[in-house]
Amino acid sequence: MKKNIHISHHFPTILMIVFVSVAVALSTAIFLKINNNGTNAFVPVTNTLGPNSDNNKSLPSNYINANITINGFNLVADVPITKDQFEKGLDIKDHIYENQGMLFIFKEPNKVPFWMHGMKFPIDIIWFDSNSNVVHIERNLQPCTTDLVCPLYFPEKDALYVLETAAGFSERHNVKAATHMNFSLIR
Repeated sequence: MKKNIHISHHFPTILMIVFVSVAVALSTAIFLKINNNGTNAFVPVTNTLGPNSDNNKSLPSNYINANITINGFNLVADVPITKDQFEKGLDIKDHIYENQGMLFIFKEPNKVPFWMHGMKFPIDIIWFDSNSNVVHIERNLQPCTTDLVCPLYFPEKDALYVLETAAGFSERHNVKAATHMNFSLIR
């Protein structure tokens, strides 16, 4: 005699599979966020350039520097060139001075997200388009207090360059949308 099996008989099993799948997906997302090497540059689009600074911890010699001028103010920024440098960003420092920063240069414009995971001090993050004009600013961002709650910040428009500066830099130097940045790379 053949047993009559109805789909409702399998509903608890199907529900359990869906629940486990969602739990695994959420756990993976949290794990990747927590284990992203303490990066504030959430996803490096790869290529970049890099600099050197004598602030706190010495940086590897494979960094490049960029001389940057914004609204008449000059600063020198470290420019990461490796994936590891990109991911760590300013996490490697305990503080930066007004005339220091980190300039991320991407291969192509994109809405690149950044976060404050692993940071030890507040910063401003300024996104620039391919013409070096400001498209977005996040001011006085505080370090994340927990790995589970660490928001992403990203521009509404595509950016090719992202500059991290001391907190309050954009306000003190009147940096706003469309402000132009001049920079040159140095070794």
